[in-house]
Amino acid sequence: MTKHDERRREQGAALLVAVMMLVLMGMIGLAALDTVSQDRQIAGFQTRARAAFYAAEAGLGTSKNLVRTAGERTDLPGLTATNLGDTATYAYGRPSFSGDPDFADPIRYVRDGTPWAQGGDLRVGKQRLVHTLWQANVQGQTPDGANERLEAMLSKLLASGYGG
Repeated sequence: MTKHDERRREQGAALLVAVMMLVLMGMIGLAALDTVSQDRQIAGFQTRARAAFYAAEAGLGTSKNLVRTAGERTDLPGLTATNLGDTATYAYGRPSFSGDPDFADPIRYVRDGTPWAQGGDLRVGKQRLVHTLWQANVQGQTPDGANERLEAMLSKLLASGYGG
């Protein structure tokens, strides 16, 4: 065998190694592309969940304001469904909040607070005030289906309703 024949065999081996390296590099590139795609999808899920959570928080803020307007324990403040933001900010649909559908009354009086746990009773003239506890259950949602539910206990001073 001549030197020329040996060189041809080596060139064929080099070509085979180069092709194998290119195939391996392509597979690594595809795996990296798949990982990046999955990361973007997860980030999207987290962004939607965060928007739903913030919408539910806005619902709790509205619930707090509604409890402030309650004059009696028998009042049932109504929490209506509300869209948040504007279409310029949320081009694909605006997040919203509403009362939690698992509860007939999403904002309701629970009980009077105990003096030692809620800061005591307060007297104003002959009127005695007590902390009343209200429960609010709110759901925030995004147009693409992300939902978050929040529950909070709210407090309001009302007339005690019993002797002074």
